[in-house]
Amino acid sequence: MQDLSSRAKIEEYERTPLSERGLPTSVYDYIRNGATIDPDAIAFTYLPDMNDLDDVEHITHRQVLHRITQAANLFHSLDVRGEDVVSILTANTPEPQFALWGAQTAGIANPLNWMLEPELLGELITAAGSTILVSFGGDATTDVWPKIEAILAQAPTVDTVIRAGGSRSGPVPGGVRFLELVDELDQHPGDALIEPRNIQWDTVGAIFGTGGTTGTPKLARVTHGGQIYSSWGMAVSHQVPVGSVRFCASPTFHVHGIAVTQLTGLALGGTDIFPTSSGWRGPGVVDNFWPIVQRFSVTSVPLLPTIANRLVQRPDTVPANHTLDRVTSGSAPLSMEVADRFRALTGVSIAEGYGLTETSGAVVGCPRGVEPRPGIIGIPAPYTAARIVQQNPDGEHHECATDEPGILLLRSPGVFAGYLDARQNDGVVLDDGWLNTGDLASIDADGFLRITGRAKDLIIRGGHNIDPAPVEEALFEHPRVAEASVVGMPDPDAGEVPVAYVVVVEGAHLDVDELASHMRERVRERAAQPKQFFVLDELPKSPVGKILKNQLRVDAVERAFTRLLDEAGLRSRYELHSQDQGAAGIDVVVRLLADDPALLDRAQAALSSVTVRHRIHSTTR
Repeated sequence: MQDLSSRAKIEEYERTPLSERGLPTSVYDYIRNGATIDPDAIAFTYLPDMNDLDDVEHITHRQVLHRITQAANLFHSLDVRGEDVVSILTANTPEPQFALWGAQTAGIANPLNWMLEPELLGELITAAGSTILVSFGGDATTDVWPKIEAILAQAPTVDTVIRAGGSRSGPVPGGVRFLELVDELDQHPGDALIEPRNIQWDTVGAIFGTGGTTGTPKLARVTHGGQIYSSWGMAVSHQVPVGSVRFCASPTFHVHGIAVTQLTGLALGGTDIFPTSSGWRGPGVVDNFWPIVQRFSVTSVPLLPTIANRLVQRPDTVPANHTLDRVTSGSAPLSMEVADRFRALTGVSIAEGYGLTETSGAVVGCPRGVEPRPGIIGIPAPYTAARIVQQNPDGEHHECATDEPGILLLRSPGVFAGYLDARQNDGVVLDDGWLNTGDLASIDADGFLRITGRAKDLIIRGGHNIDPAPVEEALFEHPRVAEASVVGMPDPDAGEVPVAYVVVVEGAHLDVDELASHMRERVRERAAQPKQFFVLDELPKSPVGKILKNQLRVDAVERAFTRLLDEAGLRSRYELHSQDQGAAGIDVVVRLLADDPALLDRAQAALSSVTVRHRIHSTTR
């Protein structure tokens, strides 16, 4: 395998154009090529119940390719062509994967997060223009089917519903054509495509929802080439061997669970292990992680930082000898404290990586041959370039110096084809082919990148910029802190101040005063020391394990407004209504419960120095 452990070696590798690397132009051919390595090797291993690891479904590469071909032919028979979209309420089970790749072969797949509200799912399906909705039938952990009727009420474009595995006990939806995927697949040939398409590298293969933590998610158009590149680029960089066994627990409606995990296994003749239909969210998955690793000789696992944190809190479960060879982490920054604990417990270092929906998956990683360093996300994969820039008020970009933080721009074969709503591309897809990631990063003299945070996560205290990442790292160093996040809270004097949200290690007691003392010792910058600490049972997270800081910011705003209004003598005499408007910030409405001019004056005076947008009115106005 090619040694790509330095920027110089990657540049040498890049002298051969990507077009000469022999990569196919469609994900179907990419998967088909992988199936020829050893057609009878196990491609999918599905474990539906963590209480019974002997209850296993094995599917070979030959069978997976056969099912994908049947699915593509089924969609073709349903008049799916070219840019026609098939929406899929997916799960970490085999049948939705057949639909996912079959839909991309016939048209465009639109994998969706089934946990979203039916109204929002209907809105996304309608925006994508889907006429076919494929959905997992549900089970004890992924109860999606009860939403179908409500989704259809909001998705008038859908005329066909296909149930893809899971329980068949759910009611058949009315007013649409209804099909059972498994029954229908057997009615179509699986040895060849009825009408092969001319799919090019830049042909859109999937539409993913992204940025859905506030408002309606954007719909990102990801190409066949982008998915292939993300899978191939990381495999080349990490020197992933043929036949590797991967633990695939990330959600399959997200590029991390598709390109970074599943697709690489299919392309390299490996085995993808699917633990429960809900992946990491499934009951018992984290508790049974090491037994699964041992039982199925897992060699590779793409982790999420929150999962790594949970694993290190179970030191007694780590076997003395295990098969894990490569552990990666993405989707959010990994705590250095958690990384050190994991390495001490397992003997394996976690290699961080970086990617977005807009890059079709990971495009930056720590190459094989380089010892991972906590906080370093690695080096751009071959054929991907990175720039760190500062933006002036006129929107012009200026290059940052070595190790100087700035906005991370990427140019890569993995960069997506833009959002479905082209108006959303402004400021993201730049004229010269670069992608504005919105993340803050620095690059060292050897070309390795460090993510320092999101531009929107910076806390500005009295004109002083505070990066929450090192403050969070200090929190993780406390032995009784399991999870932590730092956000800005509105302050009438400083504009905003840092506050910390923490989750306590299970079974432990945390004294907040002692935690404050711990932070004063470790955070030398006084302005960055959290002004308050809030202990929660759990932090809000996205389906891929990212801590939803926007929800914590809303909570911090409401706490600040409540304190200021209560101190003004208005306790129990008002109601607060807050709404996160994404890039536009947070809006707060204060509704006074009496039409009293004196109360209005006191409320206005209490909030006069708060910079968060707010309106105050009485119940009668």
